Amino acid sequence: MSVWRRISLNTWKNPDNATIYGRLDVDASKLQEYLKKKTDTTGVKCTVTHAVCRGMALLLKKFPDCNVLVRRRKIWLRRDADIFLQVAMPIEGQEGKADLSGAMIRKADTKPVEQISSELREKALAIRKKQDGQMAKTRKTMMGLPNFLLKLVLKIIGWLQYTLNLKVPTTPRDPFGGAMVSAIGTLGLKMAYAPLVTFSHAPIVILVGEVEERPVVQDGQIVIRPICTLTATLDHRVLDGFQGGLLAAEMKRLLENPEELG
Repeated sequence: MSVWRRISLNTWKNPDNATIYGRLDVDASKLQEYLKKKTDTTGVKCTVTHAVCRGMALLLKKFPDCNVLVRRRKIWLRRDADIFLQVAMPIEGQEGKADLSGAMIRKADTKPVEQISSELREKALAIRKKQDGQMAKTRKTMMGLPNFLLKLVLKIIGWLQYTLNLKVPTTPRDPFGGAMVSAIGTLGLKMAYAPLVTFSHAPIVILVGEVEERPVVQDGQIVIRPICTLTATLDHRVLDGFQGGLLAAEMKRLLENPEELG
């Protein structure tokens, strides 16, 4: 089994987390033009996922009550708008299989879309080459642990790092940030829902679906538009429908008016 599969089996006993699920359809007409212009101007390939990462970081700064973690049954505000993006990592000697890792974009609200893209590309390359420093060593260690020890190690790391707020030598501080973003459109998927990754302490998980031409009603007429579906999983202990509605409305506004992304 992959490292991620083993970690997930030792993280969730039952699928009984307090969660909210939401779906948001975005007209990507202007966004596609914006991303093409960014790519042509900077020479860095910019995608919808990079735009969502930037947008999510801006929203975490605008609504700090959503940029939180739970520690000792209390809600704590995170200082920075850090976004974790999932990265698929091929497994050596197993064609057609991949492990799941990821890269952190620190202070993503201060970085334009093209910088987010460039940084993610560099980090993803390092991950796939197993040159991402301490995290590569951590994955190797976890792969070698038997299940009963892996479960115990995950609990101890979480207790030290999040409950006691101590620096753990084996992992970066708060390695998953305030939200996790994953592109499923690259896999040909239009929509899906993800579980909360409990050991990450990230209360928001967003999946970015494939952009596809769909019929929509505009000014009383049926027209064809490129639509991208975002789905979100939220920790209901710290986020409710009101906050989810604010995030959804602002994300839609940003992506459908992408010049506001900067």
